[in-house]
Amino acid sequence: MAIGSASGQGRQMRFALSAFSRQVAFRYHASFFYRWRYASGIPERLLIAPIDLRTADPTTALDIYAGRFFFSGEGVDADGYSIFDVDPPSDAWMRELHGFGWLRHLRATDMALSRSNARSLVDEWIAQAGRADPIAWEPGVVARRIISWLAQTPLILEGCDLAFYRRFMRSLTRQVRYLRRTAYDGPQGLPRLRAMIALASAALSMSEQDRFLKQATKWLDQELVRQVLPDGGHASRNPTAILEVLLDLLPLRQAFTARGQQPSRILLSAIDRMMPMLRYFRQGDGGFARFNGAGDTPADQLATVLAYDDVRGAPLTSAPHSGYQRIEAGTTILIADA
Repeated sequence: MAIGSASGQGRQMRFALSAFSRQVAFRYHASFFYRWRYASGIPERLLIAPIDLRTADPTTALDIYAGRFFFSGEGVDADGYSIFDVDPPSDAWMRELHGFGWLRHLRATDMALSRSNARSLVDEWIAQAGRADPIAWEPGVVARRIISWLAQTPLILEGCDLAFYRRFMRSLTRQVRYLRRTAYDGPQGLPRLRAMIALASAALSMSEQDRFLKQATKWLDQELVRQVLPDGGHASRNPTAILEVLLDLLPLRQAFTARGQQPSRILLSAIDRMMPMLRYFRQGDGGFARFNGAGDTPADQLATVLAYDDVRGAPLTSAPHSGYQRIEAGTTILIADA
């Protein structure tokens, strides 16, 4: 009993020290000294804009223009104030807001008003720098924001003035450098893999980043080896994680091609292994199997990713590394967590 108690106290102490260390690191990276130290050396321009494979809804853009933001099943009406000043209903809602994935809805309208609205919202965030909010600067959230900003640069930067362009590039560079130093501080799993994808995307998209690209590619390869199993499943054993990874990896593969660069063998192999696993977990009605935390999977996103499958072979019958078995007869499909 005493040993168990001591062990529990030790775990609590390590958790408290880890939390304190993360808080100190966050305050340092949010400080004026950090911003001043890395204020120089801003890349002059963006070379490419990676594609965004996530489905966009133009009607959502109307809600955003009206100041209504719906994330994670919760809605907030800014009521004339900056959306970044309102009290968030939950941490999940806050992560969606600061991740800027919703910019794709504004781009879907292809209207000058949407471009102006997107630029205004991004400029508000830059001015406030996320209010130095710890959630806004979580490595996983920073990674999502970098990926979103890069993908939506045609929306954000078209028709902008030079002053905004410089503010945007300065903020983007700061976030990339911040993520380079904190990528391993966040939780393991998908958030860390997304951070490596974001760094590789930034290195490909921004000018004068050849040396950084080699480092980012190495980090990404290491994380892919850790997380993508030999049968194409994800280490979390959550089928939805495969789709989430591919939604970010496929645009990255195209970004390498657009820059005339050869993607690593590890990246290409990971994509080739994960594609059949999507069909493995797909059920007869087009839905996705739900195991280990997997919820509803958007059918449109699944169909979009499957359109990039060049092999289109029959689904596997066994996924021994992920721990699943599949039996199919006629119109009946049985997928078992084995």
